[in-house]
Amino acid sequence: MSLKKRIVIALAIVTLVGAAGGGLSLMSNEASAGRGGVLDDGKELLPQAGITLAEAIAAAQTAASGPLDEVDLERWQGRLVFNVDVGDSDVKVDAATGEVLAADEDD
Repeated sequence: MSLKKRIVIALAIVTLVGAAGGGLSLMSNEASAGRGGVLDDGKELLPQAGITLAEAIAAAQTAASGPLDEVDLERWQGRLVFNVDVGDSDVKVDAATGEVLAADEDD
């Protein structure tokens, strides 16, 4: 293979890797903003939860429909709950059992 072809291939690879890195950076910034089902508040409580974040989201989506937004882990009525924003609803999922405790429309 000629040197010119090698240089063109190397530049193409560098360009693709750079573009992918930029996309990952954008996703990371969006995730850190608490959108799209990423745990926003309550990360320090996560070791106390009996279910995963993914399980909490799946449970919340059975009680409400719409785009997934912010998720918090917090104390509510004496329980540790995942507070999942799904569409126009604020869904509370028991962090120990995965039971949906409440699904109220956001004000």
